Amino acid sequence: MTIPFHLSNRLLTGFVLCFLGAATSLGAPASNPEKDVLKKQLEALFEVSKKVNMPESEKDKARKEIDNSIDWDGIAQLCLGPKNSKKYQGKNFNEFRNLLREVISKTAFSRMDKFWAGGTTAQIDQIEFQAGKAHVSAKFLSNNETFSLDYFMSKKGQRWLIHDIAYEDLKYSTNIQEQLDAFLKEKSFGDLLVKLKKKSEELDKSKQK
Repeated sequence: MTIPFHLSNRLLTGFVLCFLGAATSLGAPASNPEKDVLKKQLEALFEVSKKVNMPESEKDKARKEIDNSIDWDGIAQLCLGPKNSKKYQGKNFNEFRNLLREVISKTAFSRMDKFWAGGTTAQIDQIEFQAGKAHVSAKFLSNNETFSLDYFMSKKGQRWLIHDIAYEDLKYSTNIQEQLDAFLKEKSFGDLLVKLKKKSEELDKSKQK
């Protein structure tokens, strides 16, 4: 079985954007300290995202900052699902997380220029908080077409980290989990790691062309 580990350009790019469209007004009726903190963090990332394909030093700094804003453990657990996450905890899980991280990041960074090239703009519609979690709803306008992204975040220390994203109500983690469940019914977890590693290497080669 072949698993397409990438979804739409918007979903993958949006995953790594980490709410980078938040440079626009939150549109909240009243100021909220926690919203202000999140807004400030997102506005900084908005500017950083425009540098992910610049000369080496700026590119590396920008990509590292974005990478540090993502909860990769949370993403890996959601993508595997509760049963498989428990089954493959330890060394195998860490390898899966790192490979998934490589595939998502390399794919999304390669598309970032195209995402912003059309003068894409964003408007945050709503931010909701509950028990250390945040749900952010946003609308994007690109090439006269509007689409929505919903971001799900957890607070780690003083920062908010993304652990899932939904494109038009389709959650990234749910889509990937369904594919992984089907794959692991027929093949081993080791086969999955090999496939992810191969995909990461293919992305490196395509970048060199």
